Amino acid sequence: MKPASLIIVLLIITGFIVFLVPSADDGSVLTAFPPLKAILDNQQEKKQTPQVSNIYRTVDGGKIWFAQSWITADKKIPNVSIFDIVFDVNDSNIVYAATAAGLYKTTNNGQNWDKVFDRNQILLPTASVFRVVQDKKNPENIYVAAYQNNRGVFLKSTDGGLSFLQTYITEFEKYAVTAIAVDPSKNNIIYIGTTQGGFFASYDFGETWQALYWITGQISDIIINDKNPSEIYVTTSNRGLFRTQDGGKTFKSFTREISRAAAYNNVISLQIDPANSNILYLGVTNGLLKSTNRGKTWKFVNMLIPPANLPLDFVKVDPTDRNNIYVAVGDLIYKSEDGGENWSVQQIILPSKERRIGVISIDKKDSNNVYLGVK
Repeated sequence: MKPASLIIVLLIITGFIVFLVPSADDGSVLTAFPPLKAILDNQQEKKQTPQVSNIYRTVDGGKIWFAQSWITADKKIPNVSIFDIVFDVNDSNIVYAATAAGLYKTTNNGQNWDKVFDRNQILLPTASVFRVVQDKKNPENIYVAAYQNNRGVFLKSTDGGLSFLQTYITEFEKYAVTAIAVDPSKNNIIYIGTTQGGFFASYDFGETWQALYWITGQISDIIINDKNPSEIYVTTSNRGLFRTQDGGKTFKSFTREISRAAAYNNVISLQIDPANSNILYLGVTNGLLKSTNRGKTWKFVNMLIPPANLPLDFVKVDPTDRNNIYVAVGDLIYKSEDGGENWSVQQIILPSKERRIGVISIDKKDSNNVYLGVK
């Protein structure tokens, strides 16, 4: 075999394709095959350009985040707000994403997502889904808080999300159902909240509903104390924090207590310490507050947050390790591994400057497995 031919064979074996072209002095030179060069350049460009997404995931506790919102190899979940991300109670490979363009589900840990299409056509593909909750005692029961056809709705599925029924709809248009919580000890008891301020309860797995209380604010979340299910906290987007200790019959406002520590009363997110329900973490407009006495007094957690990045968007405490705390502020994700004494911070590449990290979800079976949703 001639030397030039031997070189060509060796280059092909090692992954390079070349061809001979005449040089100016009628000799021969080796030149990279243009189509392959273009492919290699394109691959290099992809490696250097961060993937932009509205869902991110880490598998190492937040050291590295990667985009994970693909439906197929060339199609992603629509670039809309992600309102909620929920792990299946039995299988962490199954995850639900509540979005402004319907409900999505993955069965392979976020590698591919599928739109949830309701056989009954009750849950609309265009619905804004704010919350999705799975019954821990009966995982086939899946509950959805949504806004569709200009009204808020509560939908329930008893077959794992294959079909849904509507059991509550807001009386007036332009009001959404935005919050759901299931009693951890008696799963027949379900609470929902609306942007009109309605706090409702069902005692028959969501079949019928009672209006228990009207809060003068848009309810954004309902958090039940697992150790005392009659104690329930309600956050509002414009009226602060409330608590009931009798299952929703009466409520206490924490406006005065919070105002002693924070200039703003705009409550963003609340978390109860999983090991000690006296300890509360409260995200407000200008930072993170902590109470060690169930809300009687509050103090700011020492965090170096650039003022330009405020307001704070979300706080999440690891349900299996109280020392792991995540806080989202704009495009920054903070993490503490010592209960809030020290913090690390990373910047996430978001779709635009107007978008912000709006939800954090931690896998109870593997706390290194965490999802972020962009609002």
